[in-house]
Amino acid sequence: MAPEMIRPETKPTAPIVLRHIMGEAYVTIQRKQDYIEAKWQGHITADNVVCAAQAFLELIRKEPCTKLLNDKSEVTGDWQEANDWLRFEWLPQVLQAGLRYIAHVYSFSMFSRLAARELQERISPRLSMKNFSVRHEAEDWLLEQDDAAASQRAATA
Repeated sequence: MAPEMIRPETKPTAPIVLRHIMGEAYVTIQRKQDYIEAKWQGHITADNVVCAAQAFLELIRKEPCTKLLNDKSEVTGDWQEANDWLRFEWLPQVLQAGLRYIAHVYSFSMFSRLAARELQERISPRLSMKNFSVRHEAEDWLLEQDDAAASQRAATA
């Protein structure tokens, strides 16, 4: 009889909730079993995106993870001004921390969609990012991704 494999218990990390000055949450960042999820809501700005990206970076440094589900399906607002900072400041740090894939769920807001498309152009191929209109398709794609291939691509880009 083969010995039973015992897996270490993993305690779920408390969600990180970032709020506007008036107290409304604009993003909840939480470690899931196979990825980290950033679930956005309400009206967001470039400053909100930078604050959330910094919080995500702190989390991924503590709990390494190769995959991010970035769900902005419930937001409005133009956050395109954050893309320079995301490309030049955030990207090298999250790559070093181990991030390899972002599945981004589009907002219905045209400005948010344009910002997401521009970000994808800026960070590819170093980080594999794909945009989706439907959350479950984003999650399916994210779960199918191969970490070994992404690490090799990040090293050569």
